[in-house]
Amino acid sequence: MKKIILLLFIIIASTTFYLWRDNINVNIKGIHQNKYTAEILVDRLPLTQKSRIKWWLDNRKELEDKHHITSYEHGGPDYITILKFGDGYKKEGKEDRLCFDDMDTETNCIDKDILMTISRTREGLERFSFSDASYVISGDGVIKPEHN
Repeated sequence: MKKIILLLFIIIASTTFYLWRDNINVNIKGIHQNKYTAEILVDRLPLTQKSRIKWWLDNRKELEDKHHITSYEHGGPDYITILKFGDGYKKEGKEDRLCFDDMDTETNCIDKDILMTISRTREGLERFSFSDASYVISGDGVIKPEHN
């Protein structure tokens, strides 16, 4: 009986942690953009791909307004990459880092840790890409796996 109670406690605690972790605030640490791309640096994103897409859809307008990212429909970037800020800005070094030309300092690079990319298909549908999957929002607003 004690083993069952312990197992139930572990399951409830794990579920609670998962739900809490998936709903914590995302902090924007920096945004770099040009005509074609935008890089949004965050401390974290929700855990699941579905939750990450939902976060983007729920926060896109605020990001565009607050951080002056022009929407795609108004000539904004074709490609948006959301990266983990990690340990912050670093010097370029020999590591595989992404460096930002809009910063006038030697510490203008971050380690490449891509959490999600947002782009458009040839048909103009919004695409969400992850390391192991891609999804598109169909014309009727349904999020569907993209099959290549």
